Amino acid sequence: MEQKAYIIGDETVKKYLRVEDVIQCVEDTWRWYGEGKVVMPNKITTDMEKLGIHGWFNSMPAYIGPMDVAGIKVVGGYDANRELGMPYIKANILVTDSRTGVLKALMNGDYINDLRTGAQPAVMAKVLAAKTDIVTIIGTGLQGYTSLLCMSKVLDMKEVRLCDISEAAMDRFIARFPDAPFRFVKCKSNEEGCRGADIVITVTNANANLVEEPWLKKDSLVMTMGSFRETSFDVVRKADKIAVDQVGQSLHRGNVKELAEMGEITADSFDIIVPDVLAGKAKGRTNPEDRIYAQIIGTGMLDVACAGLVLKRIEESGEQIFSYDMSK
Repeated sequence: MEQKAYIIGDETVKKYLRVEDVIQCVEDTWRWYGEGKVVMPNKITTDMEKLGIHGWFNSMPAYIGPMDVAGIKVVGGYDANRELGMPYIKANILVTDSRTGVLKALMNGDYINDLRTGAQPAVMAKVLAAKTDIVTIIGTGLQGYTSLLCMSKVLDMKEVRLCDISEAAMDRFIARFPDAPFRFVKCKSNEEGCRGADIVITVTNANANLVEEPWLKKDSLVMTMGSFRETSFDVVRKADKIAVDQVGQSLHRGNVKELAEMGEITADSFDIIVPDVLAGKAKGRTNPEDRIYAQIIGTGMLDVACAGLVLKRIEESGEQIFSYDMSK
């Protein structure tokens, strides 16, 4: 029996996957997860530092029932990439036949990883934001760019404030949106960016108090996406509601990890589980005056779903993509 597996590069992925597709895929997959139609164990991290390799990678398997797509995303950070002129983060996705385990595709996951990361705050803001007039982005790297790119597709924004330690980085960021229907403001400090903002999003590699609680207005939405702490503890402690995209991983990673280790945050502390809201099983924002803190931890089911969509479109197109018979 032939066991044909496609080898799919990043340019091919871009050809078959639009920004709007990824946003819809994130929303649909979160909803399916809330409906119990997705199987997804918590991600596992392999840290190679103790054996002299300056890097780590996460293994993130999932099965998307409504799409009948099974697979695993392997994504990590590798210090050696900087010297090679490559991005620090590298992602690959395997898609397998859910009933036989036969490999269907090996796919470069970089574009999917970048776009689905940006789609998450867009979908979450659509669900949780009281207002979207003023959006502050702390961190103007690639993930900040994809976040604004996706938010610009679904949110009505009037002003986007940028905060970064590099003014040149902010200038490069602005240049990527030449026809933006909103105005950009380069802020001299994070405090300047946060005060009066409707949405504050942190997209950095920092482990620092980038956002302080007194800077935030009462009806704001604060979203953190980094791997470490990006706000003061009081931003979480004094929030009216705490939202997450997935409970299990949120206690062990990201902005609330230290509070969880101190016993201040437990699974019961999460007032809003966004997939449950999308599934109609729970309420999102119930009070326009609430300040909501949201941690977006990122889940492999989103990448597997996007990869499944790419594979489906390639097969429907009839385009001849390089493949290899894995039975040989």
